[in-house]
Amino acid sequence: MEWTFDIRSGLLVGAVLTLLVGLLLAVVARAMPAAFRPALTWWVAATLLQPAGFVLLTQRDHLSEWLTIVGANACIALAFAAYAVALRRFFHQQVRPLLLAVMVLLAVAISTWWGLLEPDLTLRLITISLVLAWMLGYSAWTVYRSPEATGPLRHVAGGAFTFSAAVMAYRAGVLVVDPGQVLTVFQLTHVQVLTYAVGSILPVVATLGFLLLCTERSQRELERAARMDFLTGVYNRRAIEELGTRAIAGARRHGMPLSLLVVDLDHFKRINDELGHAAGDLALVQAVARIRESLRAEDLPGRLGGEEFIVLMPNTDGASAAAAAERIRESFSGRPLELDGQRRGVTLSIGVAVLAPADRHFSQLLQRADRAMYAAKHAGRDLVMSDPMSGWES
Repeated sequence: MEWTFDIRSGLLVGAVLTLLVGLLLAVVARAMPAAFRPALTWWVAATLLQPAGFVLLTQRDHLSEWLTIVGANACIALAFAAYAVALRRFFHQQVRPLLLAVMVLLAVAISTWWGLLEPDLTLRLITISLVLAWMLGYSAWTVYRSPEATGPLRHVAGGAFTFSAAVMAYRAGVLVVDPGQVLTVFQLTHVQVLTYAVGSILPVVATLGFLLLCTERSQRELERAARMDFLTGVYNRRAIEELGTRAIAGARRHGMPLSLLVVDLDHFKRINDELGHAAGDLALVQAVARIRESLRAEDLPGRLGGEEFIVLMPNTDGASAAAAAERIRESFSGRPLELDGQRRGVTLSIGVAVLAPADRHFSQLLQRADRAMYAAKHAGRDLVMSDPMSGWES
């Protein structure tokens, strides 16, 4: 029994499947974080435009050639452009509307010229295949060039676009070598079946990959939120204690010094009482930003709670840590904070401690730095004090 396959029926099935994917994605998008919605909107548009192009393509005998050739290819090209915009928005890359517009206009111009004005099916399929391969390759390139897309999940969406681009380029190459491979649009040849099959499967696989990327990023953001102080953007106490424990192990293993600063804003309660808690929160945010200015890239700032902060300083001895603490303190002296139009002077009391042989746990190092900070408070504030054990070699 001879096997037969109706390409038009296959395209219609693919169109229905893609349409269902788009509608389901539109529903799912409502439950996704707001930051994802611009990219999701473009992705949904792509999954609605592509089946529209497929449906128009199948109506070659019932509708005008303007719709079934130019309109169909325009919808497909617009869909591929929408995929690209969605990916670039998702990965926070600059959207290049002019480049995408050129791609779409090329597809429309090719369809118009070799489809209606100077009909030539072979030239039309070769050139439109190359343009679509360019568009699909652009989406694949967007995925793989993003520094955020580093895990294996990127290969689902990236691989779908790469493979689809390769198939379109393959069709163009086959037709250059053997134009007789495709004499009619719906001719049952391996190159046409492969092309339309990929067109039907791409939206499903690429959408799955895109949703996996969304899920992966959401997971990363949840993990980050669990480790970061929501107000100031530095590590919270739990995270800094974990990092401190690792830093102690690393310092002992490599024989390197490790220092710790505890920084407290003097008379912070007055800001809350006199200016309100909103001004107090703003003061904390600005204070952290100013502290960061005096730190190295490898230094790790964190918030212990309230107006008390911590700085973990790897490979830093007592003298260097005290000098860094003094720079931080001086950065506040004579430089008031701008709190909703009001200038408010803030000073710091800073305690310094260096890892000592007696420190078996991070809590011991932290306790000594905290004690030094309170010594600075009792000595009159706006001071840097070092723990007596800070001269020890680790």
